[in-house]
Amino acid sequence: MMQNELALHSKEALEQHFARVWEVMRSGIERGITTEGVLPGKLRVPRRAAALRRVLVSQDKTTTDPMAVVDWINMFALAVNEENAAGGRVVTAPTNGACGIVPAVLAYYDKFIREVNANSLARYMLVASAIGSLYKMNASISGAEVGCQGEVGVACSMAAAGLAELLGGSPAQVCIAAEIAMEHNLGLTCDPVAGQVQVSLH
Repeated sequence: MMQNELALHSKEALEQHFARVWEVMRSGIERGITTEGVLPGKLRVPRRAAALRRVLVSQDKTTTDPMAVVDWINMFALAVNEENAAGGRVVTAPTNGACGIVPAVLAYYDKFIREVNANSLARYMLVASAIGSLYKMNASISGAEVGCQGEVGVACSMAAAGLAELLGGSPAQVCIAAEIAMEHNLGLTCDPVAGQVQVSLH
């Protein structure tokens, strides 16, 4: 994937682009975990990421609960999704409706494993993009077309592949991670309540 991109862009330009993308992702997380209130729209859905953050920080679950990372990843993803629902700036990775998953997994890596640098950022983004491109070319990333199993499933697949790459996975392991992530989303329907992408879909 990198060689393909280098045919069109310089390494420096790619690094700058990835840095801008990561900054937008991080900003969305930060806004999401610090903003309270109600999401716009007639459903009056309360924002939850900030409250979840307070619970996680107050309980210091990062050191006492080995499964706490799941709560942190959920919080990061929820923060970005709430920003999207509020009309905030997000990265379509792969879509606005599933925009929280790819940044949430990278934020998890950054907080709990190793600080993201230019190299790890490029590897994560390139692998996630490669997986997303395969779905876009051969299936769909549209929740309206294939349901959330496609939209959310693709985002999970992209994030899992990117994380596997950062954890030292072989190309085969990266692909297996992508497949397993998709597998666990099969059958997830897409029925936006009142036309709003604000209520969790089951």
